[in-house]
Amino acid sequence: MKSIRTLRIIPSLAVTLLVAAVLAACGEKKTDAPQAAAVPEATDKVVIGVYGGDWEKNIRAAGLEQYAKDNKLNVEIVPGADAEWLAKLRASNGKSPAYDIVVFQPDSVQRAAAAGLLQPLEAANIPNLAKLYPTVQEKFTKDGKTYAAAFSLGQLGLAYRTDLVKTPPKSWLDLWSPEYKGHVAISSPTYAAGLQFFAGLTHALGGELKNDADVDRTFAKLAELKGNAVAFPDSPGAIQTLLERGDAWVVPYWDGRVFALQKSGLKVGFTYPSDGPVVGAANWVIAKGAPNLANAYKLLDFLSSDKVQKAFSDGSLYGMTNRDVQYNDELKGKVQVGEEAYKKLIWIDYETATPKVTDWTNRWSQALGNGK
Repeated sequence: MKSIRTLRIIPSLAVTLLVAAVLAACGEKKTDAPQAAAVPEATDKVVIGVYGGDWEKNIRAAGLEQYAKDNKLNVEIVPGADAEWLAKLRASNGKSPAYDIVVFQPDSVQRAAAAGLLQPLEAANIPNLAKLYPTVQEKFTKDGKTYAAAFSLGQLGLAYRTDLVKTPPKSWLDLWSPEYKGHVAISSPTYAAGLQFFAGLTHALGGELKNDADVDRTFAKLAELKGNAVAFPDSPGAIQTLLERGDAWVVPYWDGRVFALQKSGLKVGFTYPSDGPVVGAANWVIAKGAPNLANAYKLLDFLSSDKVQKAFSDGSLYGMTNRDVQYNDELKGKVQVGEEAYKKLIWIDYETATPKVTDWTNRWSQALGNGK
């Protein structure tokens, strides 16, 4: 049974309508100004789309269910992924979408915003938005409108076996070191880590993905890695197995995943490359036409709080976006966070990359001998 909501949210728009009504009653002259939009209808629920597995476990543990109890609200948690949510948002086209809030990667935010499927975030309804790192939030702002509230940041760097590597890598270009011959693993551009590595390498070579000549130089460099590469994993499980067996000594991987492997006892280290780690961000968006808009705003503010982000970080081992997060003793000596650190992050130009992934994957296979 759905709980009855007792805490009513009245946005500032209600005040505007009330003033208009009073003026009309006092005989004010009518104007040609357009009518204001209707106040979001008060409801007793909110639907949120989250990633499944450990991600769902961590966000629940961060206080999502307690939030529902405290606010006598039915919070419907729906596990899923970007492609599914984006397809459903397109199908609804801003009219009563199946979700109020979903978590999107940067490329999905860009595509959904461009298609007019997202509700621009009103800062007045999300006080915690002001506490998110500006250098991250600016990536989701266009023409003065903000379309996402950044949440967690997975930074792609270099994982390496501490018991097998004599000289830890410091740069993306260190993968070409003769010391690692036959023990480097890299993923193809079809996998998120592979596309991020490709962007990181292009940046390390002084180029940009939008320049064809720079991309050509990246592929030429990749061809030189053929002698060092031993495997081409396209899943977290495959990467973990390669590291555990010692087949791969060095592999591009995310910081939080590596910290989790360390916690499990594997002798693995992590380097934030000097030429810039590549970011993979999880970000909250509100769907245009959200049926439970008032509740969506309130929940988004809760998710953006330092308390929730700290709890999520404790479980995921990733850096977060609220500047007030106090990391636990184990993590704060490892994770690279803060405005200065985040300024060095490499963000993928998805507007350029997404249409070219198939072509780049084919060229990647040719450069590395079809992965053989």
